[in-house]
Order: sequence, then structure tokens, then C-alpha cells
Amino acid sequence: MPSQPRDPQENLVALITRHQAALHAYVLSLLPNPALADDVLQETNLVLWRKAAEYDQSKPFMPWACRIAWFQVKAARRDASRDKHVFDSDLIDLLASEDDPDLEETISLDRALGDCLDQLPREKRELILHRYQPNSSVHEMATTRNLSPGALSGQLHRIRLMLEACVEGKLNQSPS
Repeated sequence: MPSQPRDPQENLVALITRHQAALHAYVLSLLPNPALADDVLQETNLVLWRKAAEYDQSKPFMPWACRIAWFQVKAARRDASRDKHVFDSDLIDLLASEDDPDLEETISLDRALGDCLDQLPREKRELILHRYQPNSSVHEMATTRNLSPGALSGQLHRIRLMLEACVEGKLNQSPS
């Protein structure tokens, strides 16, 4: 079992990492330009890190992080206001104020997957995480492990099935 983060900064880095996909989806929902959304996400990550001492760990992370992201989106929009393809401020405010029914589900899925990854044996966890790194390929991974691509694909498939069962079990345990 991995060790728990020891200090608030370390805890915040773990939360940022765990919620990166949901935070990216939120920023992308407010900015139609994926490249700009990526830049805003990186700026949001820096602000989150700088404001680590302000985060109340007794409260949910995502609402706090989304609020900071919202301000970063507004700043990016202000900087790009000369571009005729940018949404106006009223529309951004409307989009940000609407509840996203999928956000809670995404957060729950993300949390369950993180917990299930933590429960995997180290070797299996490293194998599946390595597979989803940028520029990773089954062929390259199989070669380094002296396996055939088919054998490695089979191992990855079994790990995915384990993760799927674990995530489903965790989601079924959670109160709705």
C-alpha cells in the first residue's frame, strides 16, 4: 500500500495529479480551443500549487480547483479578447455556473480508479501505467520484457479486467 502524503503540499500535488483529467475536461468545456485549454490547465496547476497553503483539506478538492481554473479561463479570455472566436464573458459565466452532472460521476470514477490502481501489485500497476504513458507501445514494452506483443496484450487485458471489476465494486459501494 503506498504511503500517504505527509504534508499539505505533497497532498495537494497528489490531488492535482489524481484530478487532472476532470480538471482538463472542465477547462475544455469553457474554452473551445484545446491548445489554449492545455495552457490554461498548466497555469491552473501552477496557481493551485502556489495556493497550497490556502486549500482546506477538509473540503472537496474539485470545487476549489474548478474555481481557480475558472479565474484562469477568464484571464486567458481577457488576454485573447481580440480573437473573434472567443466566447463572450456572459456565456463563460453561464457555462461555469451550470452544474455539470457528469463532473461528480467523473470525480467518483477517477477516485475509484486511483484506489484500484493503488491496490494492484506493484508490477501490475507499473505495467498498466507505463502502457498509458505518451509514446508507449505494446511492441516496445514487450521487447523490453522479452515477451511477445500478444503475451503482453493478454497481461494488460487481464489487468484492465481486474481494474474494471474493482472500480465497479467501489462505485456500487458508494452511496448515491
